[in-house]
Amino acid sequence: MSTTRMGLMGFGRIGRNVLRLVHEHPTLEVAVIDDIADPEGLAYLLKYDSIYGRFPGDVAHRDGNLIVNGATIPFVNGREPGDTNWSDFGVDVVVQATGKYRTRAWCERHLAAGAKKVILASTPETGDVPILLRGVNDEVLDGADMISLGSNTSNAIAPILKTLDAAFGLDRAFFTTVHALTNSQRLADVPSEGFRQSRAAGENIIPAATNSGDILTEVMPEFAGKLSAVALNVPVADGSTVDLVAQVRKEATPADVNAAVEAACSSTYEGIVEYSADPIVSSDVRQSKYSAVYDSLATMVMTGTMLKTVTWFNNGWGYTARLLEVADTMAASLKEGASA
Repeated sequence: MSTTRMGLMGFGRIGRNVLRLVHEHPTLEVAVIDDIADPEGLAYLLKYDSIYGRFPGDVAHRDGNLIVNGATIPFVNGREPGDTNWSDFGVDVVVQATGKYRTRAWCERHLAAGAKKVILASTPETGDVPILLRGVNDEVLDGADMISLGSNTSNAIAPILKTLDAAFGLDRAFFTTVHALTNSQRLADVPSEGFRQSRAAGENIIPAATNSGDILTEVMPEFAGKLSAVALNVPVADGSTVDLVAQVRKEATPADVNAAVEAACSSTYEGIVEYSADPIVSSDVRQSKYSAVYDSLATMVMTGTMLKTVTWFNNGWGYTARLLEVADTMAASLKEGASA
C-alpha cells in the first residue's frame, strides 16, 4: 500500500500528537520534521510527555534524525514557510503547526516549495484560508489546496450549536470556555501583554478573550449576531469544557435536548461528538479522539426555551484525530488526481 508523505512544520503539542497518532492511518507517514528547536530536546519531549506519558515505542535521536521504532525521520530547521524544500523529501501534505504564519500568503510558500496540500493547524489570521469544522462544513475540503482546522473550542461546540438550531431554533447563545492551561500563560506573576494574563496560571482562574465566536460565525453565517463568548483559563493540565446557554424558539425539556444531541452523535457527528451519560470529569477526556464529549447529565432548561449544556474537549488529541482524517481525505484526492 502506497503512503502519503507528510511534512510537519512545528513539533510542539500538535506536531507530537500527529506522530503519536499517525500509526493508526496506514496511508499516511511523517517524512520530515521542520522545527528550529534542538532536535535532541524534541526527541526527548516526544519520548516523555507530562500529559500522555511515555511514548509507546522506541524513540531516539541520531545524526540530526528522529528514530521512531526503527524508522528514520529527518529533522530540518527552516525558520519560515518556504525555507524547506519539501520536494527533496517527497512530501505531499504539509501540516503547518507552529501557531504562526497563518495566512494564505504564508501557506502558499509551502506549495511553492513542493507541497501539494497544506493543513493549517490553527485559526487563520485573515479570512483567506477556509476553515473546516468536521461534520459541519466538510464540503469546503473538496478541491482545496489548503485548509484551516480552526480551534479546539470551535470544533467542540459547533456540532452542538447546529444540533440545537435544527431541533429547536436558536435565537441567541452565550458560551464560556473553561480552558485548561496553555503555553502562552505565565508560571509566576510577571509582566505580559495584559494585566490578567500576567498572573500565575497555576494559582488563578483567569478570564481571557476568545475568538471562537468569530470562527463559528465565519463557518456558520446563520449565527451572525447570535453568539458571544468568553474564556476562563483554569489550573488544570488538560481537559476543558464549553458551558453553553442558549435561547431557543421551540420549547423543550432536558430529555428533549439530550435526545436531539444523542441522535446527532449517532448520525451526522458519529466519530466526532461522543454522547456521555456518565458522571465524567476533565481528566476523563484527556485522550479522547472525539472533538467533543457531550455531558448529558449537565443539561438544564429554564422556562422551556432557555437551554444550558456542557460539552467537554481536550487540548489537542481529538483535534489531531480530525487533522489526520483530513490528511487522509487530501491524500485520497491526490491519488485520484494522479490516476485521472
